[in-house]
Amino acid sequence: MSGLEPSEVELRRAARERALELLYEAEVKSQDVAALLESLPLAPAPLADELVRGVAAHRDQIDELLARRIAPRWSLTRLAAVDRAILRLGAYELLQAWDRSQALIINEAVVLARRFGSDDSPRFVNGVLSAVAAEVRPKVSDEPEPEAEDDAGVEPSARRADALIIDLDGVIRHWDQEALPQAERSLGIEPGAIAAAAFESGRLGRAMRGELTFDQWAAEIGVAVGGAGRVDPDEVAAAFTDVGWRIDDSVMELVDQARDRVPVALLSNASSRLLEDLRRSGIADHFDHVVASADIGAVKPQPEAFLAATGRLGVAPERCLYVDDTEANVAAAGALGMRSVHFTGADQLADELTAAGLLP
Repeated sequence: MSGLEPSEVELRRAARERALELLYEAEVKSQDVAALLESLPLAPAPLADELVRGVAAHRDQIDELLARRIAPRWSLTRLAAVDRAILRLGAYELLQAWDRSQALIINEAVVLARRFGSDDSPRFVNGVLSAVAAEVRPKVSDEPEPEAEDDAGVEPSARRADALIIDLDGVIRHWDQEALPQAERSLGIEPGAIAAAAFESGRLGRAMRGELTFDQWAAEIGVAVGGAGRVDPDEVAAAFTDVGWRIDDSVMELVDQARDRVPVALLSNASSRLLEDLRRSGIADHFDHVVASADIGAVKPQPEAFLAATGRLGVAPERCLYVDDTEANVAAAGALGMRSVHFTGADQLADELTAAGLLP
């Protein structure tokens, strides 16, 4: 599949988004769902159509179930319309779509809540639907829970990992290596000066541990390079700040596919700007947890950094698969019992994810 073609994960998420839009529109306009669907100039994707009609057909049962789970603090009518629609979608799938795993259903509902709800919506949706799942999908045996529709051949009991922890830079994100040399030539300063100032061990360490914000880091770099009036420090800081990057879409597609089966955490030695960078790249909501060294005050390969990620996931280290392009980090994760992979490319990562039972 080329990077220009949407993955199955993207198609399913787009269908769920469309179903959410249609349910919201039908409620706001007090319009019958069937009439709304018939009025559309272009029919929605089959999954979107199924979800919208399914919610409508089972609306009374769904609302009665949800009302019990949110009482007495809330009532359905007091919820935001978007949250109400997301909960109805998730409850319908938990009730009727037994070929889809409850983990997948709840995860996709939380993704919708992140994109369209309030700051509190993801946690609220997760809590309500988890309670619904416990009621309508009781464990009746020790057999593994059914997997999602494209999970054939990947039974939970056969997995060698129950979570994926993945590095960012050098794996998912790749920086523009020509940006700083071009800036240095333009500013008339010696080659490598900006990088040397940025990655001086003491300064870099403070930025990575969150002792400096990104802006403070850039300002210090500007002063270090531009000292004695050789060049304007603000111009140096701006050059460092403006360095761009690209996202490896083939790697992100693998991450999305793995996330259909297990939770995924991003663990990065990164400055205070990490979340902003992820949002600019459009991948902020592709992870269940984002763990930045600047936020936790611990830098890989310190054990505390890896344990922060496993703690967020709620998964023991020995049940996590860790991926990084730096050998020292891979070794440190391995010392904690993780199944560790030294990343060399998307094809190799696909093989490793398959071997761990995270891809079909």
